[in-house]
Amino acid sequence: MNWPTEAQCPKFYGKMGENQTQIVLPYPMVLDWAPGTRITEMTCHEKVADAMLRVFTKLKGEYGEEKLRELGIDQFGGCLNVRLKRGSKSSWSIHSWGCAVDLDPDRNQLRWDMKRAQFGKPEYIPMWKIIEGEGAVSLGRARGFDPMHWQFARL
Repeated sequence: MNWPTEAQCPKFYGKMGENQTQIVLPYPMVLDWAPGTRITEMTCHEKVADAMLRVFTKLKGEYGEEKLRELGIDQFGGCLNVRLKRGSKSSWSIHSWGCAVDLDPDRNQLRWDMKRAQFGKPEYIPMWKIIEGEGAVSLGRARGFDPMHWQFARL
């Protein structure tokens, strides 16, 4: 899939928060902000649903559920969230279209670079190959901040 640039998201994905669908996750995830809550489905844009499902299915195949938990790849930080980018007064977050995912935010914080982030360790290289293999972009790997975040929008 030739994903849009961030600037092309309104035209490609449509109105923020619309055209969403539910995908059934191939393994249970934990809400990062409510550790006692497990989720088995997530909401995302219908245009990325198949790619999202392939990513999570391949992650399960690569690591297995026990290792996913151990590595925090099951810590769900969010997908669809219609809001401005953090610190912005006019620029919308890519999450507003349901085409971005945050995983394990506590150990991969917004202002951290990949050297400090958990996701910068060697055991996560297969994860990034899977995510990037579907055309998604890691802000941590591409821009050096927000290592929890990956998106189906080019920079």
